[in-house]
Amino acid sequence: GLDYNHLSALPAGLFDGLSHLQKVWLGHNHLSALPAGLFSGLSNLQELWLEHNSLSALPAGLFDGLSHLQKVGLDYNHLSALPAGLFDGLSHLQKVWLGHNHLSALPAGLFSGLS
Repeated sequence: GLDYNHLSALPAGLFDGLSHLQKVWLGHNHLSALPAGLFSGLSNLQELWLEHNSLSALPAGLFDGLSHLQKVGLDYNHLSALPAGLFDGLSHLQKVWLGHNHLSALPAGLFSGLS
């Protein structure tokens, strides 16, 4: 994993060609933003851990194409809003951690389509 480091930024294309990757640990870093499409090729990703960073916003479509995603850790960041449709198409999503952020409202239908 890449957790517990001092990463402050990630380059676009970092995970290109890693379609078999199932878990990504990026927690406990200093990430303040994520490039759009960063995870787009990770079609088999099941767990994504981004907790304990400094994320203040997430790009729209961040989880597009991650149809196998089951767990997402976004707690202990600085998120004040979430993009509409963030979890659209994530039919296998089981758990989302959003605690300890700065959220004051959630987009309508954020969790619609999840079972």
